[in-house]
Order: sequence, then structure tokens, then C-alpha cells
Amino acid sequence: MAHIANIQQRSVPSGTGRAFPATLLLLCTVLVGGWFVGPGSAAADLSGCTTDSSVPNELTVTCDPGSGVGEHAFIRCRDLLGMPHTHIGETIGPGGGWSRATCAPAETGPV
Repeated sequence: MAHIANIQQRSVPSGTGRAFPATLLLLCTVLVGGWFVGPGSAAADLSGCTTDSSVPNELTVTCDPGSGVGEHAFIRCRDLLGMPHTHIGETIGPGGGWSRATCAPAETGPV
């Protein structure tokens, strides 16, 4: 009988007691921080380049030869939780051309 009483008095330390509130606080901080981040720009301010955002969730920058060398398209998108993400297209070369940045399937943009 004394053996059974001894087993019942033992307590198992719970490591998840403090981890859950800390994890919840971190998640809330990240979510709220994402909502207050300012909107990004989706327009090209380069001479000889045009911006096309007519396709949903996609931005294309087209440049004439010699314009926009080393530049690229970038789009700021938001995921389902409201967190901002930036996607970058390929670099435009000296011959001009285009660069396209696209949001991920579960994101919307430009924001």
C-alpha cells in the first residue's frame, strides 16, 4: 500500500506550460507587425520603361534597349494571414526586354 501512495505523490514536470503562451505571443506579434508594414511600390520610375499590372497578382516591367539596365520587376504580395512578401523578377540586360514578378498561388498583390 505504501508503494502505491509513493507513485501517486510523484509529479511529472510539464515543459509545455510556459512554451504555449510564449509561442502564442510570438505568433500574434508577427501577424500584427505584418499588418502595419507600409505598402510597397509597384510602379517603375525609369525612363524608357513601362509597368503593366493588368494581370492579377503579376507585375511586368518592359524597357527599351539601353533603358533599365540592371533593374528588375518586384511585387509586394500578402498571404492569407496578411503577411507581406516581396517577389523579384529577372534582371533586365543592356538590350532592354522585360522582367516579370508574380505572387505565389495563395497570395494577392500588388499591395
